[in-house]
Amino acid sequence: MHVILSRRELLRAGAGLLAAGLALPFAAFAAPAAAPEYLVGVYYFSGWWRAQPNKWVVDGKDWRTNWPSRVPLLGEYNEQATMDREIAAAADHGVHFFQFLWYPAGATPQDWSADPLNAGLRQFRASPNRHRMKFTLEFVNHPPFELKSDDQWRSACREWIATMKDPAYLRVGGRPVFKIHGLHHFLNQNGGEVRRVADRLRILRDIARESGLPDPLISAGVMASGAESVAAAAEPYDFLTTYMDMPGPPKVEKPYAYSLLVGLAEQAWKTYGEKSPRPYVPYVPTGWDPRPWKDPRPSFDLPTRQEWQSALERVKEALDKSPNLGLRASPDQRQKMLLIYAWNEFGEGGIVAPTRGDGTMKLEAIRQVFGSPPF
Repeated sequence: MHVILSRRELLRAGAGLLAAGLALPFAAFAAPAAAPEYLVGVYYFSGWWRAQPNKWVVDGKDWRTNWPSRVPLLGEYNEQATMDREIAAAADHGVHFFQFLWYPAGATPQDWSADPLNAGLRQFRASPNRHRMKFTLEFVNHPPFELKSDDQWRSACREWIATMKDPAYLRVGGRPVFKIHGLHHFLNQNGGEVRRVADRLRILRDIARESGLPDPLISAGVMASGAESVAAAAEPYDFLTTYMDMPGPPKVEKPYAYSLLVGLAEQAWKTYGEKSPRPYVPYVPTGWDPRPWKDPRPSFDLPTRQEWQSALERVKEALDKSPNLGLRASPDQRQKMLLIYAWNEFGEGGIVAPTRGDGTMKLEAIRQVFGSPPF
């Protein structure tokens, strides 16, 4: 017969054993740590390796020469020492988790694990600072990174579930958090059938349960202006969010104002907060200026300290006002949460990591607006 004790009974039992000179393990009767009121996450792109070709070189020229303000201060390459410093800096300033972009680069799980695009995940898990914050996974499924066969999908699910067992993996209400990068990509990759999407997500959930994990909280990525067009496709997911989006004015030589960029994000917070069929975790853009990569899309100014802090204050206010923003581990449990684009999209201008140009300005504003409660 199994006897299940309440927390109060466990505490009473522990006190009795201590009085008798015995002890239970602390974990047996300690209360779980409470999550911060606002969970602050930052997307993490592991695209910065030393070997050529790499993301610092375009058309044979290292673009850092012309864009020195974007050079990171904690390390220019995804290496262990860089990650150790990044965790410390992020945790010191109130960032609770990195959301690692995970790529199925190659044909086998061994290929995926070893690929440079997944280096950040490996280095986080190996870091002596890993206990200071959490991490989670975002399966990047845009072409050419599809998982086409059922066998590939099952292999990836097993890989993700094994990673979710890491004590540093982000859980909300006890449930691991996971994201599929593009909702519409995933729908198209499953024949345009919501039922097939649901079947694949059920495989992930089943493998989690068979492995002894709670049902994951699964999200999908949507564009900022898509709140009214995702109703049916969103049905299999627990919540929605956005990696990055930008307005579409014509490209001109001079970047547009940052206010246009954050204005689109703010409109998404409002429309998804009012109309989304699933809870929506708001995103906050730190910038969009992909000129170093010769991207043909329009550019926007990177924010000043005042503009950046104002954006954070406004997303905090939106989370306070809208019950549909954040995520829900259960019908009566809402976690206020935001995702910031991005820690290290240096080529695109989405940058929270300390740089020569901005120093630690973005991190300082995060700490000022949200504080730095541990998680």
